Amino acid sequence: MFLVLEVPNYYDILEVNNHASQVEIKKSFRNLALKYHPDKNKNSEDSKHKFMQIIEAYEALSDEIARRDYDNKTNHGTHDYASTRPWIPSADFERIYSYSEIKRRYRDGSVGGGMWDISESASIGLWKATMVLFGGLGAVVILIMIFH
Repeated sequence: MFLVLEVPNYYDILEVNNHASQVEIKKSFRNLALKYHPDKNKNSEDSKHKFMQIIEAYEALSDEIARRDYDNKTNHGTHDYASTRPWIPSADFERIYSYSEIKRRYRDGSVGGGMWDISESASIGLWKATMVLFGGLGAVVILIMIFH
């Protein structure tokens, strides 16, 4: 069974137009996240709600594939689309969205790509570890075949 959910206009939430670049989207997200973070607004329910909307919008628009999917589903003048469940944050809310963490990343400029992208050096490290692991397993298999 599908639920028809009213999808918010993520561009309006992030205060950007629908042709905004990734840089513009990220900049707006950072500014709005700092402005509406519950820790800065005495944990008011309004700020929590607005903050979650900002996060949802950023997760949808910061990833090119998710953005294209969103644009395709909402391009017909309405923002209704079929879904089996409502949006759920994809990360550890307290760790990723703590005010101090957002402020640190904003100050350092250390957020790159989509919100959950790992750095290129981490990707290379994972690739090397994978190659060593599978290379080592391959050597073990060959030795077993030779000596068996």
